[in-house]
Amino acid sequence: MTEKTLRRYAITGGIGSGKSKAAAYFALLGVPVIDADAVSRTLTQTPDSEALRQIRQTFGDAVIDSAGCLNRAAMREYVFADEHARQRLEAILHPLIYREIERQKAACTSTPYGIIELPTLTEHPIFRRLVQRVLLVQSDEKTRMQRVMARNGLTEAAVRAIMQAQAGDEQRLALADDCLVNQGSPEDLSQAVQRQHRIYLQRWSL
Repeated sequence: MTEKTLRRYAITGGIGSGKSKAAAYFALLGVPVIDADAVSRTLTQTPDSEALRQIRQTFGDAVIDSAGCLNRAAMREYVFADEHARQRLEAILHPLIYREIERQKAACTSTPYGIIELPTLTEHPIFRRLVQRVLLVQSDEKTRMQRVMARNGLTEAAVRAIMQAQAGDEQRLALADDCLVNQGSPEDLSQAVQRQHRIYLQRWSL
C-alpha cells in the first residue's frame, strides 16, 4: 500500500464529550476504529499477559483479582491517591498499548483512513506520533457533567474530580486540527460525523 492509504486520525475529548459515540458513528460509515481504552482493557484482562506480569511485580497481588486479571477498581483507587503510582502504571502500559495499536494499524490498509480513539491524547502526547491529524469532540462542561452523572451514576463532585485530573479545553484545542461540537442530539452528532467523513475522504483524494 502507498502512503496515501495509511492515514490515521485521532478522536479525543474530555470525559462526557461524546468521543466514543462519534467513533461509533465513524465505524458505521465503514471506517476502521481502534479504541485505546479497549486495547488497555484487553492487555490487563488476559491472565499471564506481559502487562499483568509487570503490574504484579510493581504493585503486588492486591491489584490482581481472583481470575488473575487486573482489579481495575483497586488499581484506580491506588493511582488516584498516589501520583507516583499512576506514573509507574503508565510507564508499564503505554509502551504496550502503543505497540498493540501499531499492530492493529498495520492490519488495516484497505480503507482511505482510520480512526484511533485516544481519550487522553493531550495528557500523553507520545501517542500523537500514531496519527496525522487530531479530531477534538467538544462539549461544554455542564453538558459533559450531566452526561457522565446520568451514564455512570457518579456524583457531581466525583465527575468534577475526574475533569480536574484531565487536560483543559484550551490544551485540547491547541492540539486539535479539527473540531466537532457535540451540544445537540445524537442525530446532530451523526450528521456532523458524516460531514467530517466527507472532508476526510476529499482530503485523501487530493
